[in-house]
Amino acid sequence: MKQTLRLLCASLVGLCLLMDNLWAQDAGSAHSGYQTFVDTSGQLALNDILSNRYANLFVPSTGSPFKLPGGTAALWVQVPLQHQDTYLLELHNPSIARIHVYLLRNDVLRAAYTGGTTNARATVPLPHEGFAFPINVQASPEQKLLVRLQNDYPVSTHISLVTLSEATRIHTRHQALQGMLVGLLLGLALNCLLQGSLRNDPLHLLMAISALLFGLSSLSGVGWALHNLEFLQGRTGALLHLSGLVVLAATLHGLYPIPGTAGDRSERIAILLVGALILLLSIALPGLLEQTLSIVRIGLPLTMALLSAVMLWRREHIDRLFLCGTLLLIGSWLLEQALGVPPHDLTRHLVDFLLWGALACYSASLYRRLQRNMIKRVRQRHEEAALLAQRNARAEFLARISHEVRTPMNGVLGMSELLLNTALSSKQRDYVQTIHGSGTELLSLINDILDISRLESGQLTLDNLRFDLHALINDCLENHRNRLASQPIELIGFIHPDVPQLMEGDPARLRQVIMSLLNSATLNTADGEILLAVGLERQASDLPVLRLAIQDSGHGMSADARSSLLDIAAPGERLLRILEGQGQLSLYISQQLIRMMGGQVGIKEGAGGLPGGAAAAGTTVWVSIPARFIDSPVEADQQGRCLVDRSILIVDDNATSRKVLQQQASAWQMAPRTASSGREALAILRAQANLDSPFDILVVDQSMPGMTGLELASKIKDDPIISNDLLVVMLTGVNQLPSRIVARNAGIHRVLNKPVSGHTLRATLIDGWLQCREQATAALRREAQQASEQRSEQADFMVLVAEDNAVSTRVIQGMLSKLKVACEAVENGREAVQAVTQNRYDLVLMDCEMQEMDGFTATEQIRQWEQQHALSPIPIIALTAHILPEHRERARRSGMNGHMAKPIDLAQLKALLDHWMAQRTTRSKDR
Repeated sequence: MKQTLRLLCASLVGLCLLMDNLWAQDAGSAHSGYQTFVDTSGQLALNDILSNRYANLFVPSTGSPFKLPGGTAALWVQVPLQHQDTYLLELHNPSIARIHVYLLRNDVLRAAYTGGTTNARATVPLPHEGFAFPINVQASPEQKLLVRLQNDYPVSTHISLVTLSEATRIHTRHQALQGMLVGLLLGLALNCLLQGSLRNDPLHLLMAISALLFGLSSLSGVGWALHNLEFLQGRTGALLHLSGLVVLAATLHGLYPIPGTAGDRSERIAILLVGALILLLSIALPGLLEQTLSIVRIGLPLTMALLSAVMLWRREHIDRLFLCGTLLLIGSWLLEQALGVPPHDLTRHLVDFLLWGALACYSASLYRRLQRNMIKRVRQRHEEAALLAQRNARAEFLARISHEVRTPMNGVLGMSELLLNTALSSKQRDYVQTIHGSGTELLSLINDILDISRLESGQLTLDNLRFDLHALINDCLENHRNRLASQPIELIGFIHPDVPQLMEGDPARLRQVIMSLLNSATLNTADGEILLAVGLERQASDLPVLRLAIQDSGHGMSADARSSLLDIAAPGERLLRILEGQGQLSLYISQQLIRMMGGQVGIKEGAGGLPGGAAAAGTTVWVSIPARFIDSPVEADQQGRCLVDRSILIVDDNATSRKVLQQQASAWQMAPRTASSGREALAILRAQANLDSPFDILVVDQSMPGMTGLELASKIKDDPIISNDLLVVMLTGVNQLPSRIVARNAGIHRVLNKPVSGHTLRATLIDGWLQCREQATAALRREAQQASEQRSEQADFMVLVAEDNAVSTRVIQGMLSKLKVACEAVENGREAVQAVTQNRYDLVLMDCEMQEMDGFTATEQIRQWEQQHALSPIPIIALTAHILPEHRERARRSGMNGHMAKPIDLAQLKALLDHWMAQRTTRSKDR
């Protein structure tokens, strides 16, 4: 850039010195004695002008330029002739329509020439940027040179009569300076073209086009080839100059946009389109070209100067080269207006070189901007790389810490869970439940911190598995019910019958989102109800949308919780505040998981999750996730037909719960009715019995004001009017569960814990209805036989536990003992390989990280031994505190059949054992 500025300054200084030298040589070269006459009618011929009537009407003129009136009028100019020589008559405006040149000697016409834009270029005597005619002056004193000029619109032109030697000298100098200018402009255009192409910068490309247009405009002043386009009427140079100014305006708008605009691509295209429209108007209306060019020439630099003043007043950064270019552009216009631009005069060249200097400054300013942006991008990339490395290191550190913490947490949670299943006093049970609950919350916090770190580093990915959506929702409700056992909150779940059972996605992350939203609703609700509603939306796209709504009747979410759930931006500095707020970190993670699934999340105040729901206060958090459901095969449900058209009475004091149960019963093609109290239910039951249309099934809530469900069942049993064949099902909380004897004595057939899923309630009603129709002894015999078979299977099932941590070994042994499953334990992988080769086991629980030999190596050796002896592979399940996907993949590659994360959950272990027991039974039947 410094070299460019030095070249600019040296060129301008050298140009000024050259012009001083040449100006001195041109001093006194101007001719005087021109006389003009305006023929307003435009009908006068040469003979008329030579007559005494019009010859005396010529008036002396002050010299060039001569202004043509336009229209039908014609301008006659008498050019003074001096001594005998061969001259060149030059008219420097190439847009004059009609030109007639007459050379007279003793009032006798000796030579005549015609020219103008209306004549073909082939008929013009000499090639010239304007028009040139050879004039041969003799020694005779009585000689005249008359020029008739006529144009359709007013224009001005310079007329000069110089000898051939002088014309040669002037044209040589003119072509040298114009060639220098064209070379500089084309060199600038090439430089900008390279910068724009290599750096992919559109502003440099626009600057290259602008410099190229200005170069072509200057080239039109050197030669006459560009004037051959007849429809432009000789105004090629002016049109190219105007085009260059338009492109330059678009470039400068992108470099420094006008306040209130963005300077983006669309705005630059709009400027170019407006400029193209102006060019078309100038071609269609030639008289507007000179005025338009003058307005654009001064309007553009003045706008840039005003913009610079505003930026300086606001104390904003502005490039000095941009200011220098603006001043040079204004200086070129002022110089032209102050001194005029005679043809081949040095002022014209100085104006052109000032324009080139302005373009060079603007180009250097663009280069500086490009360099600043490049440095900014490089610095940003370095910062992003450093931040990513920091996040990866933090994620790896937290994953290691999580692994180290999970091992002792396995002992705390496992032993507390085993202790809860023993005989404890109420105070001891409360203490153990507090320990277990605090450990679970600590484990949840560890998982959340690990998730937020993996989210920041981009390591968190989603699985795509096929799972049972209904079972997942019911499991979430079942897990959350234990937390609400001691609170006066009723948990209600509703899955719309249209929702398919199987879908593809990440079940673990969907469970995490649902549990987080349920926990948030619990924090906001002191008493009342919480509703989880699941529905299906059909949109324009083929992919259906799963919609979840968690409604509570509490006091509403806090502003920080709303921000954690709705704010898309990364937490950054808000992370400490999120950690201080209870449940906010899990809400933020849930929001990120929902968006990774392609879904949306929102909040409604006081909006019901179900139509007709009773809760008008509180908050509803809705989640919509695009889901791919799997069409499960339609199986013949012969037993389910027993519920069709059965009359059922639903008794519950909670309106939302009644609404949910009523919609579920209607979906099963039953005939439901509802009652809000025990007294109302008794009245309805008696009325229907008196009408000889008794109810078949009664579903009653235990906790109701005035009359509990147990009291209602007792009154129904003792009432002689109501039929004894009524199937009574009670819904109750965990802490309100009556004993079997009390329930049987009250006439209650089944007791279900709330919230009850639709699938569980339907299965209970079918089973209860069928059992009421079968012999009780047969049902009891079948149940005893099934229990005996299950006990025999469990007794015959042998599990090998490979675990080097003594506490974890005791936890797993305790859980297996509770499940009535025999097991043996070893301390490392080498002992595990030895035990498998010497004994028969049905399942191996293998810890992945053990001393002497880890679980991966042990599994590989076991698989090799099985292949060598042609044995069926033993199911091996990985036990590890790592929960990252890469650890699961490593376990799969080593030959393991599954993965179980620590701390181990009793229900998860039972489900695993049931699965492999069923697999063993299937294999034995196949044999």
